[in-house]
Amino acid sequence: MSDKLDLMADGKRQMELCNACRYCEGYCAVWRAIEWRREFSDRDMTYLANLCHDCRDCYYACPFIPPHDFGIHPPKVFAGLREETYRKYAWPGKWAKALGERVSGFWATFVFSILFILGFMFVNGGVEGMLQPHTGENAFYAVFPQNLMISVFTLLGLWMVAGWGIGASRYWKDIRSGKSIKEKVLFKDIKTATLYAASLKYLDGEGAGCTYPSEEPAKSRRLFHHLVGYGFLLDLASTTLAAFYEHILHDPAPYPLLHPVVILGSVGGIMLIIGLIGLLYLKSKSDKDVNDEKAVKTGSAFSVALLIVAITGMVLLALRETAIMQVLLAIHLGSVAALFFTAPYSKFSHFVYRYLSLVNYAQEERVANEREAIKHAKLVKKAVAATSGISAKQ
Repeated sequence: MSDKLDLMADGKRQMELCNACRYCEGYCAVWRAIEWRREFSDRDMTYLANLCHDCRDCYYACPFIPPHDFGIHPPKVFAGLREETYRKYAWPGKWAKALGERVSGFWATFVFSILFILGFMFVNGGVEGMLQPHTGENAFYAVFPQNLMISVFTLLGLWMVAGWGIGASRYWKDIRSGKSIKEKVLFKDIKTATLYAASLKYLDGEGAGCTYPSEEPAKSRRLFHHLVGYGFLLDLASTTLAAFYEHILHDPAPYPLLHPVVILGSVGGIMLIIGLIGLLYLKSKSDKDVNDEKAVKTGSAFSVALLIVAITGMVLLALRETAIMQVLLAIHLGSVAALFFTAPYSKFSHFVYRYLSLVNYAQEERVANEREAIKHAKLVKKAVAATSGISAKQ
């Protein structure tokens, strides 16, 4: 607890100094957001931490980074506070520490995969049954009964969505509760935030890219993030389309290679693999002086867990008509189950808090712009009136 309090207090100190300096004004949403504040509460710091995209431009531009006495280091402070976010707002809260800090995505995948392998062995008559090839229509369901598969992953999906939903509700209520401006969020704010999120605007560096993993601007991190994000969405679309074929058109899996379900899933899987390997590589090369060690570990654990899901899915697709299909299916389903089960407590949840932060920022930005427009209109009106008065006297 003391470490958390020290981190929060030091973060406030740094933001007050940054607000006085404003050398980084205009770098990203964070620096405009601090200009609208004179003091920083705990909820402000949590909001700013999740608004930060860890582009690190501010760190490399700042003349007051360590070993300067001011010790300005926003990327490290914000990374630490983001880690606290995943614990603070998680549901059920008692599970957050165990699942968020002590159980990595790799170990959760290992445990769930073993459970699925043992379950398949029980259903299919031991090791020999596990090595029997299953091909053709309903091949997967011959190994794992359809109703059981639906039940297991429906429960896990509800667990994941409930965890994210309750965490999002708690976070939103917290960052909004101290606002002096009680204006409602409008649809245009949500639209703006969605565009910011979909384009990864704050990893663009105004065209040059962000200073990650080193001081030299590069576009690779934004590209890899796009591959991961949109690759995941393509896989989600593939799964949704498969459910449509299965339950509406009564056309069960597995599907041929040129089927829309397989094409979407394959393209999405390849994008995920390239993007995740790229992000892990950049993380391994990132400046150790800027990193928060704990954040690096949890971020890498999530990336590895998602990478296992993508790789096992692609391998299963390639070898689905061989004798090791059941083993591969067990490992793949185990990795998916682990991802769902740990999602509310892992780095997987960061997109929830970041998107809500962008919505909050879009509303603050709109209000600030409207006020500036009104102020400008008044000044113009005043100037016109003064000019008219001078003209009348002449």
